[in-house]
Amino acid sequence: MTAGKCFYIPVDQFDENGYIPSVVTEGEPGHAPLTGNGPHATPWYWGHTYEEARQTAERENLERGITPEDAAEIVLSSFAAS
Repeated sequence: MTAGKCFYIPVDQFDENGYIPSVVTEGEPGHAPLTGNGPHATPWYWGHTYEEARQTAERENLERGITPEDAAEIVLSSFAAS
């Protein structure tokens, strides 16, 4: 993942299995839920609580060199582009 992308957990992106993360691209409207691709694909689940999922997204972003502040800027730029 490049510096212009980050993981994000939409509050309403939850089903009985947990929260599904999305990828947000800087300056592009919307987000891409990680719901899988292909005939046998299944969504990614990053926690049964919002806080657990948010912490996982933060950790994954940090492993890619994206701070919480960087992620917030990327998400805000996506909202602004909408």
